[in-house]
Amino acid sequence: MNPGALLGAAVLVLVVAQATSQALSDLTFTEVGVDYVTLSWTAQGDLNITGYHVFYQYSGGSRIGLSPPPAAGDTTATVRGLYAGVEYNFTVKSFGEDGEENGEVSGTETTAAAVLNTACDQGTMEVSIPLAALPGVVVDNMHLLDPSCGGTVTATHVTFSTNLMECGTIRQTSADKFIFINEAIATPVVLGSGALRGANFSRRFQCEFIRRFDITQGREVMHNIPPPSVQIEVGNNSLIINMNMFTSADFSDTYDTPDFPLRVTPSDRLHFGLSVASPLDNLELFALQCVATPTLDPDDSPRVSIIQDGCDIDPTLEKNAARSGEKALYYSVQAFTFPNAADNSLLYIHCTMLVCFEDDSNSRCSEGCISARRRRQAESVMSEHRVRRESGKEREIKISQGPVITEADKGKGSTFPTVGVAVGAVGVLTGALMMIATVVMLRTRRGLVTGNRANDCAGKKA
Repeated sequence: MNPGALLGAAVLVLVVAQATSQALSDLTFTEVGVDYVTLSWTAQGDLNITGYHVFYQYSGGSRIGLSPPPAAGDTTATVRGLYAGVEYNFTVKSFGEDGEENGEVSGTETTAAAVLNTACDQGTMEVSIPLAALPGVVVDNMHLLDPSCGGTVTATHVTFSTNLMECGTIRQTSADKFIFINEAIATPVVLGSGALRGANFSRRFQCEFIRRFDITQGREVMHNIPPPSVQIEVGNNSLIINMNMFTSADFSDTYDTPDFPLRVTPSDRLHFGLSVASPLDNLELFALQCVATPTLDPDDSPRVSIIQDGCDIDPTLEKNAARSGEKALYYSVQAFTFPNAADNSLLYIHCTMLVCFEDDSNSRCSEGCISARRRRQAESVMSEHRVRRESGKEREIKISQGPVITEADKGKGSTFPTVGVAVGAVGVLTGALMMIATVVMLRTRRGLVTGNRANDCAGKKA
């Protein structure tokens, strides 16, 4: 072959390669969940595409093809059965007549992390793991460090519950803390061919408590240090509710679990934030009610209201409007005191949060603050509203953060961190502060009360 012919062949190969690489473009990931990713791409309008193949692979894993593959007219695909919190490489290939490849586009995305919902009290610890975070393992045979301690499997989760001193639970102690540690363990599915479908699974969970002597009971009592996140599954989507305590009023840095209990002086302020993370873009977070009590019981007495029906009740409450948005709320509040409480060393704040669809003008979130007068006028309507909401299968989640121990001001030489507790309107309290948030997920857009939006709205962004 003469040099001209060789050059022409090389140019032809280059043109074909360029056409193949440019036939597909703009690979994007429109939804990312714990165990799935939805991807979309753009195909040339004049390209004759007879079919697609989608491949995915994580580092060290085998390359897997999506089955069934997307149809010829599709430009989206959802890959399910993925591992939580793992980076995957995705490749989309298009094919023309006679099965020749005429387009390819690739990209990487990391699945959402699975949050282990852990509940702790003075006698037991319980952990709930979404089944979506457990692909390729034998769920029915999962167990704790003691193999005889199995879990309870439902349609959505596997749950383990154990006494703090049982099922192989490990106890660690320090000057003012007890830490109880266990692990959820699973083995991979073995196919008939002997191949392993998944990988060994082991996830540690723990409960941390501070130790405080209760004079009224004459014994040492443990108070839980809760995790900052709770995860719930809503259909094919995962919502992660977070409650964090921040080191300063700019809300840039949070305290981690090992930092608790935080120790502050009465002249400080407490800064905390509530947020919801979800692949859904049309959600909004609303603070419906916040109260303070001297115990973990939100209905205990004495009881002080901070936010009621979305309205600011406590005059010391401040919201950072600049940082707050549809899915996050940031607050600062002075400490409350209960001098007549049986144990005046503890203070808890309990908040009820609503997650609504942002474009639902009939949702409770859209109403904003409902004053006491409006509340009395709409009492009968609200009663019907609650019935309708219950029929809509609302989701309620409790999330806690703390404790903070408030001690006497020791002057400028104090080594305690400043996190934001100040003297409240009812006196001074030396004690611990925990935040407990109750989150309700509205899964329906029907049957919600309509009304005008109030100006005095504590729960939404300014």
